[in-house]
Amino acid sequence: MKKLLLLSALLLACVFSASAQFQRRVLIEEFTNASCPPCAAQNPGFNALLDANYSKVTPVKYQTNWPGTDPMNAQNPSEVAARVSYYGVDGVPNAFMDGTGVTNDCNAYDYAPACLSGAEINAEYGVTTPVDMSLSYSFSAAFDTIFATVNVTSATALTGDLKLHVAVVEDAIYFNAAPGSNGEKEFFQPVRKMLPNASGTTTGAFAANETKTYTFFWKIPAYIYNENQLGVSAWLQDDATKNVYQSFRAAPPSPKFSVASKSVFVCTPGVSPSFTITNLAEEALTTATIRYRLGTNPWADYAWTGNLAAGESTLVTLSGISITTAGNNTLNVLAVNSNNGAIQTNINEGYATITVKGLFDVGAAMPFGNTFQSAVFPPTGWSVANAGTFGWKLITTAGSGSTRSAKNNMFDYDAANTELLTPKVSLVGAVGPTVLTFDHAYTYYDAFYQDSMRVEVSADCGATWTTVFHDGYEGLATAPALTTAFTPTASQWASHTIDVSAFNGAAEFFVRFIGESGFGNNLYLDNVNVTSSVGVHNLDLSSFSMMPNPSSAVSEVRFGLSTAQNIQLLVYNSLGSLVQNRDLGELTSGDHTVTIDAASFTSGSYRVVLQGKDGVAQTQWVVLK
Repeated sequence: MKKLLLLSALLLACVFSASAQFQRRVLIEEFTNASCPPCAAQNPGFNALLDANYSKVTPVKYQTNWPGTDPMNAQNPSEVAARVSYYGVDGVPNAFMDGTGVTNDCNAYDYAPACLSGAEINAEYGVTTPVDMSLSYSFSAAFDTIFATVNVTSATALTGDLKLHVAVVEDAIYFNAAPGSNGEKEFFQPVRKMLPNASGTTTGAFAANETKTYTFFWKIPAYIYNENQLGVSAWLQDDATKNVYQSFRAAPPSPKFSVASKSVFVCTPGVSPSFTITNLAEEALTTATIRYRLGTNPWADYAWTGNLAAGESTLVTLSGISITTAGNNTLNVLAVNSNNGAIQTNINEGYATITVKGLFDVGAAMPFGNTFQSAVFPPTGWSVANAGTFGWKLITTAGSGSTRSAKNNMFDYDAANTELLTPKVSLVGAVGPTVLTFDHAYTYYDAFYQDSMRVEVSADCGATWTTVFHDGYEGLATAPALTTAFTPTASQWASHTIDVSAFNGAAEFFVRFIGESGFGNNLYLDNVNVTSSVGVHNLDLSSFSMMPNPSSAVSEVRFGLSTAQNIQLLVYNSLGSLVQNRDLGELTSGDHTVTIDAASFTSGSYRVVLQGKDGVAQTQWVVLK
């Protein structure tokens, strides 16, 4: 299927080339105002639609001077007024797609942004054009001037009142308090300057296959809110017909300094939230300014210092705020500067929204379990961190002992990890063997498209995680390879029992199931339980020994596997604390030898555990020093 899609794409590309047509990028223009109540009502959905079609559209917003105050209009009123006159706009919000007003097909009014749909964008995107366009921009060494170069090519002879319009846009502007009267604090892609002006540049007619190049520059004024957010958009338009032949969007460059945007949680009121930052630049990151706010509180700046090499990450804790409210708390984070400069190193990733969950209730008591029979997903108390629309979802057509389970549609997406997290479980008072059990079903696409699943547990509210299961490809498969989307039959499920007794007594125990997609095939999960009332399955070994034992230094763990599988080696001290955890990877059937070093251990008795998908095996190891 995937190879067929690739072939279809290649054939489609050949058709475009043969007909001398180019892929269209759709120009979306909106007229709006910071004091317009209908604008505040329509813009969130409108902006979400544009974000969902990021690769297909060139969004351009004009902030008008009516019906009330708008500081962005006050900073550039004449050029906005010229575009208002150009389209004859007499109300806001109004929206135009490739020069034509949005059709009122949603019982609103002519040109209402709320009436624009993804289907209409796709239809316009599907109309090829004879015009191709490219655009690049840069900044002066002092970051006070922006330079733009636009190349326009027409594959066929083209005539008309052709104008090249170029606009500098500020991709995102965030205010602590609404600058107008409608409550909006976030504004996306407002025009800050048109180059050279709102009248555009007359290109004249194009001969077939002719390319014309245009250059522009603009001295950046002090009223720009964030230079990191400046981008450039351009479009070729026939001023007589308003028809737009082509557009191009050069958004702010890829980040070199990223802020994690995902769900995190805290288990105790008053804990300060943390998040991860990553240095994506080639140079070391030693200082950074991070702007943040919790909920609707005013923005504040956090000065981070450290030494992150290229590609390294670190955890940042905002000690100036704390989480005191149970449930979801919204933390907004904006990276604004670093030791490498602002513009030249492209540090700004934009606006990260991090959901911090306050989990202050007592953890769920054992036995804890979920069979995904409820229509609510994720189940109450559970949470997911998916890759957009892909990842863990409820499925009602397959299950282990039922027709419902959690499905991870890895058949549909590539190179992303998605997480399904249990509620907090209390292991306080747990004695004897405590086990995590679950069922899974999976098959792989082929040897090239491989997926895996990792299961991790935490006993400290997510501060640290221990891998207790990790397998993929043939080792994870419960059915033969399949090149169509996999739905398991009742017999295509595997059951797992994992010893988690080492965490007995923990009040903040969590389990997360991580789907590691390689664009292969679907993974299913069912019947998740944490209980201390069942025994532990034995791992089928042909041999298992420690040599030497007792030992003062290095010992060898020797074992024979009956079947190939992924093996974890865990060492627990006499108090039940995990002191070593090693993922041995996918091991073949047969004999294996692994060394463990007692150099960092004190004298005493240790429990050495081999854990695979079929169960566990354990033996005693005595360290004498």
